[in-house]
Amino acid sequence: MTDDRMPPRFTGHTHARHDTTPVLEVDGIPVTVSVDAAATLWVCDLLSGTCTQRPLELDAAGPEDEWYYEVGEWDEADDEYDEHDEDGLRPRWQLDEWEIASELTAAYLGDRPVVVTGGGRFDLAGPDLETMGGAVRVWDLHTGRKIGKTLTGHGLGVTALTTVPTRDGLLVVSSSEEGALRAWDVTRGKRVAGIQASYNGGMGAGHVAGRPVAVTGGHDDFVQVWDLNSGELLGRSLTGIKPVVRALAAVEIAGRTVVAAGGDENALHLWDLETAEPLGAPLTGHTDRIRTLGTARVADRAIAVTGSNDGTSRVWDLARGEQLGAPLPGHLEMVTELAGAPVAVTHALDAGIRVWDLARAVG
Repeated sequence: MTDDRMPPRFTGHTHARHDTTPVLEVDGIPVTVSVDAAATLWVCDLLSGTCTQRPLELDAAGPEDEWYYEVGEWDEADDEYDEHDEDGLRPRWQLDEWEIASELTAAYLGDRPVVVTGGGRFDLAGPDLETMGGAVRVWDLHTGRKIGKTLTGHGLGVTALTTVPTRDGLLVVSSSEEGALRAWDVTRGKRVAGIQASYNGGMGAGHVAGRPVAVTGGHDDFVQVWDLNSGELLGRSLTGIKPVVRALAAVEIAGRTVVAAGGDENALHLWDLETAEPLGAPLTGHTDRIRTLGTARVADRAIAVTGSNDGTSRVWDLARGEQLGAPLPGHLEMVTELAGAPVAVTHALDAGIRVWDLARAVG
């Protein structure tokens, strides 16, 4: 049963092959953004239910770095590469449309709505490379054209992907199977952080004391917080949670940084980053693993929303350490803002995408 203080505002659907389907406000209209198995971008209007589709610009999806290519040119007569022709280069990889959007998010690059994709393990696999995945790409939401360079640096697939707006521009942050955490300033086209974090990494990102940070966990029994400007660990590793850690966030409450994490224990853990001590007992209620987590500030209260494999999402008051209202039906996709108001986006097979007004949870 849903809490009658939190009725859905919109409904819709998705064409995703990735784990989450972001919602973005474009020209005042809330839309879902997804990429299907054929690398086609779908944008669906949540008010009218109409969808538009446009292919991603796959001809530009390859990396620009020289080592991804080798000497050779295509010989049309023999239908193969001539490795003795030194006048041309041939790619060492083959693009896999299915793998190009293993993870996906959406954001604004300046005033431009964009889609960010993170590739799977075989994103750029080829006959000369057994695996070479994890490429990150930024695409124009309106045209499907790639913006800037293909961002490389992961050997295996991207497992978590998000964006962080800063005063200097937009940061794209990704974590991968091998535990590599990467952050790129896509406004200026450069990498700002390369960090070795938890294997098969879960990751969340945001701001602490005005600094962009990432919170990481995975197949380890601890959680860590990283300064993305310096690449340094903030405080100590936070312990007391069992693997696998899948969903993470950091928020400021009454002048202190609170780190939240959930995973296969079905519970939400909270720590004070400065002391590295847990804040009370873990918050329980889910009956299966927590896979997604989002935070928001509503009526000057820090709240979190968790999504679980039990088919529900739950809203928590982080300062009080208590659940707000009854569980929401559907799995949490993301927490964002629409029309200036914080909302939770959930997805259920029988109800599609639903958007919930979080202000009603605390009102």
